[in-house]
Amino acid sequence: MANEITIAASLAFLKGTAEEDLDLTPVRVTVSGVDYAKQRQSVGTSEELLLLGDVGTPGFIIGINRDATNYVEFLPTSGGVATVKAKAGEPFMFRFASAASAPYVKANTGACIIEYLLIED
Repeated sequence: MANEITIAASLAFLKGTAEEDLDLTPVRVTVSGVDYAKQRQSVGTSEELLLLGDVGTPGFIIGINRDATNYVEFLPTSGGVATVKAKAGEPFMFRFASAASAPYVKANTGACIIEYLLIED
């Protein structure tokens, strides 16, 4: 089977006289894996691994930080520098690098709930 994932996204910016937007026509993506994880994870202020469920090789992830106050960061390794940040109420989406292991996640000053769908690559 092919084209198992459909991705649709848009981003609009309007501030003062600056106005820009980008709407992506839905993109179809093929993956090899069959597993996925739909999770809610409480992320504390100490580094912890993102829960992968039965996903062996992570592929695409899309999610949202459900917290009203605190942001959450994604780190490629323990002690690493954050490469992805989702402020309170913000979404996140990215594709894992090939053969990547689970990233670490960390909330800034209080625990956050993140909700996400992770698809095996």
